[in-house]
Amino acid sequence: MFFDFFSNYSKKRKLAKQLHELKSSVSFTLAADDDILEDSTRASLEKLKGELNIFGKKPSLADAPAIACCEDRLEKILPRKGFAHSMRNFLDVLVVACSVAGGVRALYLQPFSIPTSSMQPTLFGIHYIDREDSRPFMGPVTRTMMPFQARRAYVKVKSDGLLSERYSQWNRFFFFPESYFQIGTDSYTLPGDLFPQIVRYLKKTSPYYTAGETFCDGWLSTGDHVFVERLSIHFRKLKRGDVIVFNTENITSPTQPLGGYYYIKRLVGLPGDTLQISDNVLMIRPKGEKDFKPAWEFSDKFKKVYSLQGGYQGHRADGLLALGGELIVPDDCFFALGDNTNNSLDGRNWGFIPRRNMVGLAMVIFWPVSRRWGVVDTLPPLNTPTVMSSESFFQPHAMSLQ
Repeated sequence: MFFDFFSNYSKKRKLAKQLHELKSSVSFTLAADDDILEDSTRASLEKLKGELNIFGKKPSLADAPAIACCEDRLEKILPRKGFAHSMRNFLDVLVVACSVAGGVRALYLQPFSIPTSSMQPTLFGIHYIDREDSRPFMGPVTRTMMPFQARRAYVKVKSDGLLSERYSQWNRFFFFPESYFQIGTDSYTLPGDLFPQIVRYLKKTSPYYTAGETFCDGWLSTGDHVFVERLSIHFRKLKRGDVIVFNTENITSPTQPLGGYYYIKRLVGLPGDTLQISDNVLMIRPKGEKDFKPAWEFSDKFKKVYSLQGGYQGHRADGLLALGGELIVPDDCFFALGDNTNNSLDGRNWGFIPRRNMVGLAMVIFWPVSRRWGVVDTLPPLNTPTVMSSESFFQPHAMSLQ
């Protein structure tokens, strides 16, 4: 007797669930596809909806044949099997997903890739990583992921000779740039643009190499990919030390053409600030104050810029902020510098950024998996001294360790 009761209870629950799903399917179709349903189909669905409502919420077992009949009728009105129906559902989901992603990108998060070295070592562009020297500074996860997120760059010199300044570049499979060059009479191939992306990071600045010497042994990283948060700048004031993305509309440089529509730099000057650089230190005098103060007194984020550790170099007096030069930031404008001060096209070259050009704040590095992976600009500098080369073209060796 107990088993009969349990069996009937189970059947009633199953029947009630079947009825609920039928009602939901009919109601959803009438609401979601109201503008594309044919009049005859809409009328049939309205009639079926009325018949299903007669059963109430708790149908009896005697209603099972009638409910099954309603299910068959729904299948004839709206066939829900086959390729066409599956493809339509897939396209519906795809359109919604793209719309949501587009809305998020337009209103809140936007991905960017860092192409140049101007913000290193806070954010890295395409750069060479020395395999052996970087070992003490890489965790096991980063080292394991390296073959999947960077291209191997290895050359052992075959015979004595000079590194030729002439080289050619081509794209393998359309999007993998490689460089062809010579040392002496022998030819070699490396990934990327040889001189901007590999040679400038080498420890050896002499162009002469001997047989058996290792020219490079490491990887060429594709650079950091970041999410930029676009919303908060409309509700809060920008701060000195923020890492910002802005567009270059109506911004020109007298020294060299700008390299793209979007730039990423560190915000150093607010409207009304007077700026100067002295002894590689940015000095700031806010509007209404009498004295200049070093940048680190306005934000702790500048402390690592002047740490002379891990590639940080301070700020070089150059361009509009050459020694003895002063700038006053106009109203509704800002001033920005790169952290890699010796290799950065920034406000020293092209001046001020109008407020309307601001895009957002760099928030998260989502690729590659490196020491910097995660929230932008939160790590201390790498614990190794910044040793500057005698030639400004060459980067501090600390750059190739991370």
